[in-house]
Amino acid sequence: MKVHLLLHFDGGNRGCEGIAKGTAELLHFPSKAMIAYSRDCKGDAILGINKCYTLRNVSLSFFQKVRRKIYSIFVKNREKQKSFFYNLCYLPFLKQMNKEDVFLSTGGDMLCYDDNEVIFTNDYLHKKRIKTILWGCSMGPKNLTQAKLDTLKKFSKIYARESLTYNFFQSLGLKNVFLYPDPAFSLNPEPCELPSCFLDKNVIGVNVSKFVAGGNTIETHSAKQLLCFFDHVLKKTNLHVLLVPHVLWDDQNDYVLSSLIERKYASTGRISILDSKKLNYCQIRYVISKCRFFIGARTHAVISAYSECVPTIALGYSIKSHGIAKDLNLPPNLVIDLLSENNSSSLLGAFDYLQSNESEIKRILQDNIPRYKRKLDLVKATFFN
Repeated sequence: MKVHLLLHFDGGNRGCEGIAKGTAELLHFPSKAMIAYSRDCKGDAILGINKCYTLRNVSLSFFQKVRRKIYSIFVKNREKQKSFFYNLCYLPFLKQMNKEDVFLSTGGDMLCYDDNEVIFTNDYLHKKRIKTILWGCSMGPKNLTQAKLDTLKKFSKIYARESLTYNFFQSLGLKNVFLYPDPAFSLNPEPCELPSCFLDKNVIGVNVSKFVAGGNTIETHSAKQLLCFFDHVLKKTNLHVLLVPHVLWDDQNDYVLSSLIERKYASTGRISILDSKKLNYCQIRYVISKCRFFIGARTHAVISAYSECVPTIALGYSIKSHGIAKDLNLPPNLVIDLLSENNSSSLLGAFDYLQSNESEIKRILQDNIPRYKRKLDLVKATFFN
């Protein structure tokens, strides 16, 4: 039997790395039985993913890219274009899987977006009667389409990573649904050299992404809320701001927005950017663990902060952020959706609350995180039942 992570993508998104390594930690399979399909095998090897997985290259060849481009010129239907790409990219690997194998559909919030390759891969393997598992997922009523509902019914098992998703799936009448924390909660920090800003030990880590700012710009309403927050921190506190990029993919690189913010406040000398390119997921977790506070847009950056009991505000834009915070018994006002919030003081209000209740929030995390992580000890048993 082999376990296939066809939708791993690559560790350029450190969250994908965290899911992959956390999954390997939970299942304890030999690397030859764990197959991760990567668009960047070299980069994943540098991150150490090859120590727990056999890596297979899933990136398109030059000729496949040409075929895709030609097809898109003559076929303008978006759904047909996606289907052509999925067949080109995934079908050769899907055909190699057999009935003894298990397909883990990873990606966490993949079903929070448009109908995509989760549906294509699961529907294909269901026809071949190969076991498929939706792994560590989040999804809410706003995300539901008929195609998603149909494919959800075809999964052999579904592992929801927070109770809001679990309850929603139960309301749909889905069977074989389990509730367990995200696999990345199983990982430990990996010590590494800290940036010089930690010499005064009063650092707030901040992870920003274009998804919470409304684009790679500091001109949107959402981005201006972030700027108001940075103005407040720099004027009213002695905290040093460490920007923590967590996704480095070209089309959504956190460095772009982080660099705009750093340049705007360069004269203060109190904002710097972590060199995340040189760090793996667990090393970034170590850096986050040394922060006094953390503000995070990327779910797996926030998971690192929660795991290390750092008082945190999640810049959430979907059900996953609210669900994880709820399951940890954290106050709901520590999850802020900048995209839908009209009150520009909401993030400032949450930060004031975070500061005023720092000890209590830390206590809540210290009380809940050990119990929360222990739930993952039972995952392997349910995996084989």
